[in-house]
Amino acid sequence: MQRRDFLKSAALAAGAVAAMPGFATAGRIEPGKGEKTPEGPVTLYFECRLMGQHKDNFLDEMDKLAKEMKKKRGFLSMSLKNMVGDSTMVKNYPSNLKGVLKTAYLDAAKQNTMPLFYSLFLRFENYRDLKKSKASEAFAGVMKKYGPISKNYHEGVYVTVAAGDRKRIYTSRKEVAEFLRSQKDAPREDLLTVNNHVGIFTKDKKTFNKESTALLKIAQDTFRPAKGDYDYNPRFPEGQPGSYQNRHYRKAVTTEILQSAFSEGGKTHYLFHGTWQTVWDHENSHLDIRFREAVMTLFPYIVEGPVEPFYKTVILENA
Repeated sequence: MQRRDFLKSAALAAGAVAAMPGFATAGRIEPGKGEKTPEGPVTLYFECRLMGQHKDNFLDEMDKLAKEMKKKRGFLSMSLKNMVGDSTMVKNYPSNLKGVLKTAYLDAAKQNTMPLFYSLFLRFENYRDLKKSKASEAFAGVMKKYGPISKNYHEGVYVTVAAGDRKRIYTSRKEVAEFLRSQKDAPREDLLTVNNHVGIFTKDKKTFNKESTALLKIAQDTFRPAKGDYDYNPRFPEGQPGSYQNRHYRKAVTTEILQSAFSEGGKTHYLFHGTWQTVWDHENSHLDIRFREAVMTLFPYIVEGPVEPFYKTVILENA
């Protein structure tokens, strides 16, 4: 399924149409002509929809899948995330609109006016182990149970360009594998996941990866109030909680840049995947001039997106 269709079907929220830009997908799990298979850790990524009456059965099946995949060679982690809302600050809306769509999709699903939307991240040490796991086939077997809307899902293979947490930045294959096998967003932590979808022309991939890694470092290390701010307090070295009323925010818990392993139509697609303590921490981070100046270096390359939904993790299994 093309992600432009997937995300447009998520556009009806809280009784209003939230216009989403057209977005194509990197929905291939095999290399095309002239492409090589990726080296190092990989992610098999899915986006799917299902009607509310199938939720409990689906979660049971995903729990079984996690336990099955954990036994496979090269397994690093699996996380299932429920789309709950959408970021307004990533679209540079006025600050008085921040958080207005924070639970829009979940609210609509509860009223049976929208299906449920899920994203699944399956992480493996390498592409060979991923293919041998038969994860793609296992997921397809589950989704066919839930009717046409669920059989029409998105699937793609991604590589992690860079990642970070509050301790360090991860860029080498060994470091990335370490990061992926110890994901921090267990459901009990109640963290917010953001997953920003963008696309570029493949010819710009090398430059974009360099610039986006620089952005990740800024996104991972900044917070407010910071040293030099009138209200900085050294008792809060990673920032203070954000709210609608202020512009404070704590450091991101984790950040990650995922790049599609295979291009489609001359385009490469990215997921800017991060976890935060609250919606307000994330939205306020996008109002910080340091972040805004850094992200402007990426805008000339982006031809699709940004679309940045919010999620809550419902299943996490680490190796």
